[in-house]
Amino acid sequence: MPYVFFDHTGDIGVELSASTAEGLFATAALAFAEAVSDTKNVEPRVTRTIRASGDGWPDLLNRFITELLVIFDEDRLLFPFVAIHELDERSVVATAGGERYDEARHEGRTELKAVTYHGLKAEKTAEGWRATVVFDV
Repeated sequence: MPYVFFDHTGDIGVELSASTAEGLFATAALAFAEAVSDTKNVEPRVTRTIRASGDGWPDLLNRFITELLVIFDEDRLLFPFVAIHELDERSVVATAGGERYDEARHEGRTELKAVTYHGLKAEKTAEGWRATVVFDV
């Protein structure tokens, strides 16, 4: 499994893995959406361009997921489908696909407040890419 959730002192954490940096960011988007709602009934009806800038891989990953959180908070859009178009350790450009959260069709899971910097990691390893992200609930 490319992501595994874990409890973290009243928060929710997720361990992410992928063979590429692009895969890591796409997996992070899916894990974020899954933390908020069961995504099995989410369809790619709406697309948005997601852009984020950061100071290195961990900061960039935090800001990327934070963009998804802001969109969910403001527009109630879930984006589990993400294609990364441009990525380096300072910026990411992606297309996110999904739809508006609908209580009748999507099982709600957790109300997330923020993507924290506590324990945040994103790095290339001998096995591929790994990250740890903690969400404030």
